[in-house]
Amino acid sequence: MKKILLMTAILFVANIPAFSHAEGTAITGEMAEKYFANCVTGAEKEGTMTPDSQKKYCACTAMNMQKSMTQEDLSALSSRGDTARPALNKVLISVNGPCMQYPTHDLIHKKCMTDVKNPAICSCLSNKMANFMKSISGQMLPKILADNPNIFDPVTPIMETPEFVQTQQKIALSCATNPNQN
Repeated sequence: MKKILLMTAILFVANIPAFSHAEGTAITGEMAEKYFANCVTGAEKEGTMTPDSQKKYCACTAMNMQKSMTQEDLSALSSRGDTARPALNKVLISVNGPCMQYPTHDLIHKKCMTDVKNPAICSCLSNKMANFMKSISGQMLPKILADNPNIFDPVTPIMETPEFVQTQQKIALSCATNPNQN
């Protein structure tokens, strides 16, 4: 997951033509489409998500990139100067944060299938934990980034929080008792 988030940030910049627009220049639909295609290609190479999750994640991040970032943010991301880290944090919070349920689902499902080997339980657990990640990522990301200012991938730090671990344990027990719940 760390690689895909970093790759996502790099892909933003790698596909942006040079520009000298006024501050706040919108990300174009063409730029978002190019990002999506490169994101899917990179996610396929990385192989941590299923093809379905790759497409959903890349569509989600492309939409968020277009909605919440500017071309100037992308330029700052590649600057290596004082503006790079705030731009990366914006990517992590506003672009990747609302989409973290997709890699979370696949990470949990894969681990569960390795450990438990029960498709019904693993599907129940991974679906519920993906929904939990979606609900908490927005509130947890600023704190995670404040506590770990140099991270590129906040998924693992969130998954290691007591709140996430305790919720996963409760949901795992619930899914083991009734794996066919919604």
